[in-house]
Amino acid sequence: MKLKDKAAVVTGSSQGIGSAIALGLAEAGADLVINYNQNIEAAKKVAEKIQAQGRRAIILQGDVSDREDVRRIVKETIEAFGKIDILVNNAGIFTAGPIEEIREQDWDRVIAVNLKGAFLCCQAVGRHMIERKSGGSIINVASISGHIPEIHGGAYTPSKAGVIGLTQLLAIEWSKYSIRVNAVSPGPVMTPLQRKAYPTKKLLEARNRAIPMGRHGTAEEIAKAVVFLVSDDASYITGEEITVDGGSQISMFHLVHQLAD
Repeated sequence: MKLKDKAAVVTGSSQGIGSAIALGLAEAGADLVINYNQNIEAAKKVAEKIQAQGRRAIILQGDVSDREDVRRIVKETIEAFGKIDILVNNAGIFTAGPIEEIREQDWDRVIAVNLKGAFLCCQAVGRHMIERKSGGSIINVASISGHIPEIHGGAYTPSKAGVIGLTQLLAIEWSKYSIRVNAVSPGPVMTPLQRKAYPTKKLLEARNRAIPMGRHGTAEEIAKAVVFLVSDDASYITGEEITVDGGSQISMFHLVHQLAD
């Protein structure tokens, strides 16, 4: 088991990509903190699945944009597991609408959760890793939207672009402490939330045609990239961003041919 006896915190891990990452880390041998903000029942189900694998799992509520919540999560994790070896900043939100109509409070909330939340968690866990002098691995879940603006995506694209920049900065500053910091950028991934964006079969099929691989990815495929990056298999990788998107980010000419057909 690549991650045997490692202790990991995955923010926003009660559902979707976050829960898949938590389960993937547990399968690789890690003990988990399942963080949620509102849906405790979903968090319990993830924890039960991890415990069924023979790994330890605790559930901690907390808003990653709140410094005191983050400090409490880190403190209670260390009390439970004695350490934090892995941090995955997955918690994120999305508010859609034309940029000229986005409310200031919606902009602020997206930036607070997606970017400030990643910063606060990195800072708190990074301090612990530096003090322990045993290194660690941090993954920030970004998005291909951090490179390619998503129309009517509001603050989402700027927030994810910031996450990528934060990842590179921390990788440079913390390499001397043997702390590796990388990012994973998902493309279209079929989660329950994403499915709601395609109310008709025709709309979903059209979206799939725009993806070179012809389909949405799965949360489990994102999780596999995360497990690789936090393992010793990636021991010389830091400051990198792995895009898991079925070719979506490089698909301009693919789209031209699709439209021409």
